[in-house]
Amino acid sequence: IENLKIRMTPVVDDNNKVSGIVSILEINDYFMTGDILKKPVYTFIPENFENVIDGYFYAEGEYSEFSASIMVGAMPYERYVEHMEKFDLRQTVLVVGKRRDIVEFALSNEVPAVILTGIKSSEDLDFDFSGYKGWVYISNLDTAETLRRLTLAVPAKYLMSPDIPVITPNDDLDDAKDLMLRHNRRGLIVVDENEQLAGIVTRSDVLKGHKQKIIMVDHNEMNQAVDGAETAEILEVVDHHRLGTVKTTKPIQFLAKPVGSTCSIIYEQFRNYNVEIPKNIGLLLLSGVLSDTVMLKSPTTTLFDKEIVEELANLLNVDYSEYGKKMFYATDSLKSREPEEVINADFKKYSEYGFEFGIGQVEVVNLNEIDELKGDFVDALKNVRDRKRLDFAMLLVTDIVNTDSVLLSTEFYGAKRLVYRKLDDYSFDLPGVLSRKKQLLPEVLRVLEETAKK
Repeated sequence: IENLKIRMTPVVDDNNKVSGIVSILEINDYFMTGDILKKPVYTFIPENFENVIDGYFYAEGEYSEFSASIMVGAMPYERYVEHMEKFDLRQTVLVVGKRRDIVEFALSNEVPAVILTGIKSSEDLDFDFSGYKGWVYISNLDTAETLRRLTLAVPAKYLMSPDIPVITPNDDLDDAKDLMLRHNRRGLIVVDENEQLAGIVTRSDVLKGHKQKIIMVDHNEMNQAVDGAETAEILEVVDHHRLGTVKTTKPIQFLAKPVGSTCSIIYEQFRNYNVEIPKNIGLLLLSGVLSDTVMLKSPTTTLFDKEIVEELANLLNVDYSEYGKKMFYATDSLKSREPEEVINADFKKYSEYGFEFGIGQVEVVNLNEIDELKGDFVDALKNVRDRKRLDFAMLLVTDIVNTDSVLLSTEFYGAKRLVYRKLDDYSFDLPGVLSRKKQLLPEVLRVLEETAKK
């Protein structure tokens, strides 16, 4: 506590699992509570003596742990004996200099421990310890300092508070702050998944206002970011979408290009900085470009994306066309997944012309399942709309083989103005539409702008 300038320290067992906590409060309670007119009784583990008092053991006793009050052999012998008869000598630790009469009295009455001060050499230890069953410790300190430190030999388990709130390394700092206030603690213990000590968090840590650091990848609008992003420190943005309203407190690196996939930009960064790309990451980036550009068929596809795909395919020694087909066929069936899972997998939120809305997209190899599953997906869209507090929600289901799409949507004012052919109250036919960003979103924004003007 003193060395680290903290007000609490955790107590752990042999397996590094937290047993409790010792803070200034526990120390104060242990040493200051009770009747000040009565002699305090402490619980000692004698082996702790040498941890707190400079010195050495002259003899080891039979008692591994005992409770005792502390007595000093400073009185005249007769007065000392008279005084000691008021106490149970078997529950007394004697601290004394070279006082033969007092030491022999203590030994004969089997005090559990004797701590000797002022001993210069073995010649000063001309006492008969042969029948003594207690501990004998030689202190190199003076009597006053020995007394002061002796109380620190009390085991932490008798001071600690075992009922303590704990958090994990992944818990939010705001939650930690609330927990401290609720339990009136100046700090919390941090434990890992094995309930072993990972560290501590103090009020000072909370006051420092540590912020999560994030890099926004494939988005730059706060309403599309992870929960809590509004309180995080944004270090960088890497994106290929339109610019939103993200605000930062300091200048940042902002890397945006009008290309088909952010994965293309990320691969270019590996190339620019001459960083060798691991095969597994290279395959992920190739998958990302093929997915975003719908096998390079989307109108968002650029020559830059095609160059990246060819370069990655050569690097990984794969046929990107065959790999892309396998990738899309592997995720083809909509029946194998929950509707809300499909919608949220690639869902973008927007705030335009006074409307809050979201558009999800999923790629399939045919649209045969849409009629059968349409009702379930529309219900799921309504749930997503309500949960995210949106005015409406859409899902663009794209057939990457025939390059057509079907748009599923909840009701919204202005839907009848969309240029697409209406199939029923909740779906539209979008022949030739592959891109949410370049084809669907501009049409939705046109309708909302017209609606807002009326």
